[in-house]
Amino acid sequence: MLTRNNTLSLLLVIGIFFSAVQLYIVPSAVAWMASALAHLIVVISIRMERIPEFDTEFLGILNITVGLVATLVGLGQWVISGESGPLTVVVAASALVIWTLRETKQN
Repeated sequence: MLTRNNTLSLLLVIGIFFSAVQLYIVPSAVAWMASALAHLIVVISIRMERIPEFDTEFLGILNITVGLVATLVGLGQWVISGESGPLTVVVAASALVIWTLRETKQN
């Protein structure tokens, strides 16, 4: 049975592969690499939150920071250089949305 975190992890893996394929197609669009990295860090963080002995308080700051940077890089490459389009911004921002929707100990 798929739990919410397993479903979100599956979406994150799809985001990583989609970003990697787009980076292969358009190697000059660095925003796809940043998007893949943001998704990868969220996947690792969701898995690390399951370890009870591990202090995960810093993961929120890490994920929000990397997600925002990836989203802003995508936005900058779309608006300023035209290397990527709005899809890059949406895919990068999806890592932030998934991080927000994950199951935590409080919910």
